[in-house]
Amino acid sequence: MGSVDLIRSCLDSLRQISDEISDAILYIDSGTREAFQFSGAFPLLLELAVRSVCSLDDLSPLDATAGWSLNYVDPPTKIVIITCRLLSDTHRYILRCLGTHSTIQSCVVFTSIPEISHSAHIDCPLGPDAFREYETLLNQDYEELVKKGNNNAFITDTAAPTQLSVSVQHLPMVICPISSRVFVLPSEGTMTELCLSNEESEESLGRGLPAVSSGQNLDGDDSPSGVTLTAHFLYYFADKMDLKLEIFSLGDTSKSIGKTMMDMSSLYDVSRRTKRSAGLLLVDRTVDLLSPCLHGDSFLERILSSLPRQHSTSKAAQSPSKIIKRIPLDMDVPFDTILEEERGNNRLYENVINFISGWNSSQVDDNNFEISPKLSGAFLANYTGASYLESLLDRGAKDGLLLVKKWLLESLKNENLSFSSKVASQSDLRNMVKIISRDQKVLVRNRGIVKLALAADMANSEPQSSRWDAFVSAERILSVSSADSSQSLSSEIRDFINTSITSQGILSLKDVLLLSMVGYILAGENFPTSVSMSPFSWEEERSIKDAIVDAILEKPQDAKMKFLNGLEKELESQAKKNVTKEGDSAKSDQIDDFDDQWGNWDENEGEEDKDDYGEVQLKLELRDRVDQLCKFFHKLSSIPVRSPTIREVLVDLSKYEHGTYGMRKGLLYKLLSAILTKGDVPGIEYHSSAVGRFFKSGFGRFGLGQAKPNLGDQSVLFIFVVGGINALEAREVMEAITESGKMDTELILGGTTLLTADDMFDLMLS
Repeated sequence: MGSVDLIRSCLDSLRQISDEISDAILYIDSGTREAFQFSGAFPLLLELAVRSVCSLDDLSPLDATAGWSLNYVDPPTKIVIITCRLLSDTHRYILRCLGTHSTIQSCVVFTSIPEISHSAHIDCPLGPDAFREYETLLNQDYEELVKKGNNNAFITDTAAPTQLSVSVQHLPMVICPISSRVFVLPSEGTMTELCLSNEESEESLGRGLPAVSSGQNLDGDDSPSGVTLTAHFLYYFADKMDLKLEIFSLGDTSKSIGKTMMDMSSLYDVSRRTKRSAGLLLVDRTVDLLSPCLHGDSFLERILSSLPRQHSTSKAAQSPSKIIKRIPLDMDVPFDTILEEERGNNRLYENVINFISGWNSSQVDDNNFEISPKLSGAFLANYTGASYLESLLDRGAKDGLLLVKKWLLESLKNENLSFSSKVASQSDLRNMVKIISRDQKVLVRNRGIVKLALAADMANSEPQSSRWDAFVSAERILSVSSADSSQSLSSEIRDFINTSITSQGILSLKDVLLLSMVGYILAGENFPTSVSMSPFSWEEERSIKDAIVDAILEKPQDAKMKFLNGLEKELESQAKKNVTKEGDSAKSDQIDDFDDQWGNWDENEGEEDKDDYGEVQLKLELRDRVDQLCKFFHKLSSIPVRSPTIREVLVDLSKYEHGTYGMRKGLLYKLLSAILTKGDVPGIEYHSSAVGRFFKSGFGRFGLGQAKPNLGDQSVLFIFVVGGINALEAREVMEAITESGKMDTELILGGTTLLTADDMFDLMLS
């Protein structure tokens, strides 16, 4: 069998439905668009003769007139819809889509959510035969829509045909492949938006993360919907990849997923002998919260953390209280620096404007012809055959920057353009992009590397560069202090909080609270206490609390966090008072005659007393809120003592704490190093197959029990982190394989989403 290649598998899944999508108007939702950008699917869709690709979330009657080819004469008769949402959530958009076009005779709907998930989800009205049920439902609703005629705003032609052929099919490979071996799920899909823990539970750190492992079983009604759907996805993903899984888990949520997958295997799997054997290790993100909260040496992570991300555009049907709104992986890469520098160069300026207008056509103002000077969209893992992200995934910040410069130089050479620089500098990237931008065709041909170069330039410019360096320095100080004493660590946390007031914007209040989270997690590793107690003394923690309260009062405009809900008006008022005080202070410095102000004291005395009383009340309320915040921090620090199993794993892996170069490594690196070295790690649970359970219950008493397979002996290792992965972890697992010498081991790394430190803060505190 061939080697594992996620990008190739995604594209092959589209080739397999070529008959359905040929000559059709293809509608995709925002999550599918994100997945197609990563896999490089849009050129393939053109090759497969798709008539046009349109947005399901923002459709238009003009979609019927759009086309990639001028050869279309007859009106469209076929619509294909690809969605990564439940059919019940997408139904209103599908119906609106059908009502917009009057000549459609066939509608094929592909969803990445399997049929069993529709019947299992509590808010979905469809049953066990969900796809057939939906075909009937869609036909009925479409007929009703046609009968209403002009009374319905979505119908554009009252003569629309009522005979509609409807088909619903499963398309499991709607994923975001960051490389041929690493993937995450679309940010705006059902599976990533559903809860992974019950927020009411004492063990929950946030709906988008698994609950803290405490040895409890999550079965039946106790299992959140996101957990169940993750199990269904992984089962069908493995089936599509022709993998026969031996399943292992670490963490309560992962254990529940593994059990569900084994139950599905005993019911549905009839072709296991023809598949390639692989070991699946499911890991709860909450087993290691520290790694995604740190700013490690990863080129891609630095870009993801530095660039602005587009806000979600999806219109989920479910209540916001039931879903997690994750930030899409679409980047806004600015072109404005070059535009400002080249306003005098009319030709280059015009080329860039025209290029951005084509890239971001939806952002052009038809009246003023103004555009946003940025390139939007996800980075392409597969761009015209060049796997840029594959090469950058295992690079540090400096090496990645050098690699981007090398690619730019190669692009210039291929285009017969010259560039010379005696001394390498930060401006080299911009200068090379300017040379490429002089010719419109050259710019279009090299748009992929141009976008990467601009992103790298922004990540290494101010203030992003100083903020990143400040984080790295602070995290190093916290790590060293945690090896010293709790007093030293608490003192550093307090000092960092105080710097948010005086750091001139380098580290915000949100940033220093993220550092506080890191400090508490480190304290839990080094100064373990009981579940409900702080790792610090009363005096040490009181100084941290006072610093947080003072920071909020000094910069209330930055205090937009979950633990401060309900205090928005009071904080807004405090922000206005701060501005007034600054103004009064400036005026008082200009007063020469003390006697001139004597008459005003009595007039302002009552108002000042009232303001002081309000500020005291706010400060008391903030103390209560910060007390609750620190109780949440206690949860983070107590994770190692909550579960004996997790503690056993962490102790066993402590010998792999530092890699070849002495740098602190994350859990995935340590797990994979241990697995490849000795094949087994205490505390990891193996989910035996149906045959294994049969031997265990029956023939096991005669010594015929099924032997536990060795995870390290598998030729294919599949690690999936429930809750998400970050770019540095992807780099570290590749390092673990290289250092083990087992280069023939094929690795697949997956996660719910791609995390940055800011994402972790938002999941828990925003």
